[in-house]
Amino acid sequence: MADGWRIDLAGQPGTGGFLKTVPEDFQVEEIPAYEPAGDGEFWYLWVRKRDLAADRLLRELAKVTGVPQREIGMAGLKDKRAITWQWISLPRLAAPVDQGLCGESWTVLRSLKHRNKLRPGHLHGNRFRLVVRDPKPHWRDIIGPRIADLVRRGFPNAYGSQRFGREGQTLRLGKALLQDPGLPVNPWLRRLALSAVQSHVFNAWVLDRLRAGTLRQVVEGEILAHWPRGGLFVAKDPVREQIRLDAGEVVPAGPLPGARLLPAQGEAARVERDLLERLGLGSLISSKGKLFPGARRRALLYPGDPSWQPATGHGGFELQFSLQEGSYATVMAGILLEGEDWRGPEIETASGVGLGILEDEAGPVEEVCSG
Repeated sequence: MADGWRIDLAGQPGTGGFLKTVPEDFQVEEIPAYEPAGDGEFWYLWVRKRDLAADRLLRELAKVTGVPQREIGMAGLKDKRAITWQWISLPRLAAPVDQGLCGESWTVLRSLKHRNKLRPGHLHGNRFRLVVRDPKPHWRDIIGPRIADLVRRGFPNAYGSQRFGREGQTLRLGKALLQDPGLPVNPWLRRLALSAVQSHVFNAWVLDRLRAGTLRQVVEGEILAHWPRGGLFVAKDPVREQIRLDAGEVVPAGPLPGARLLPAQGEAARVERDLLERLGLGSLISSKGKLFPGARRRALLYPGDPSWQPATGHGGFELQFSLQEGSYATVMAGILLEGEDWRGPEIETASGVGLGILEDEAGPVEEVCSG
């Protein structure tokens, strides 16, 4: 499978190096879709966390504030092995949630009121600051042209290994839930597992397009999406739309199968049906549409405002960029670090990251909150 992902990178060297050696090497700041209005029936908390999984943060917030976990809103999941900043919403009737509320490995930095609960997707994207340690000696000769290529041509907007769980456990659970929706699984994990099945279909669709050499070619009848934002539409004039794709105005939109999926037409529709059958998911997904609302995901991604500089004291470099919501910085980092040797987005190491990392070093210990 990895060979297929490498097709797009033939002849392109990587910088080498190691990512996420300590959580401080991977920093993520949410770019909200809107700012809290200052009034309303919900609290919006600007939360910093370190080396903490999203589900554990939700459990701790529920315990501290007395709010059921299902009532807590979050626009997007953030990496565990990282330092992250994001908005989280709580009903206004929650226990006091003033600035300074904290727990072990998380702190509320701001607290404002707003008029609606945060929902998944209520963000424009994320800003990333990555430190890459011990790259190749000549990394400076590689990084500039490689980043320029990523900006010019984009890269596959694949789901990273985090989406599928350690050794694919979350994906396997999702397939099991398709067979038996009554399995006793908590709601958080149920949603995550079923979405992992959709993500697996999308990654397979992108990989097929890479192998066919059509990821950057408009296929008649497929669904295209405006870039960076905007609606979906059917490609009825491939020649005209190819000009727009080449200009970075539109991109192909792959399937996240479900009952409300905007259908492709003609040959493009047949290809998507055949893919589901090949994956053994066609009848399962179509017979349980209520489990899958369905959506389209942009298949090409262009990083925003990338910059780099040597990382003082780390023997490597610091990379900064932004990505749209739902996109994986580890995928872009894997392409940049490994180049034509990239092992693909779903490859997992012992630390659950889709690229090589060093064994843990002794990083700073997060203070235990006394509040």
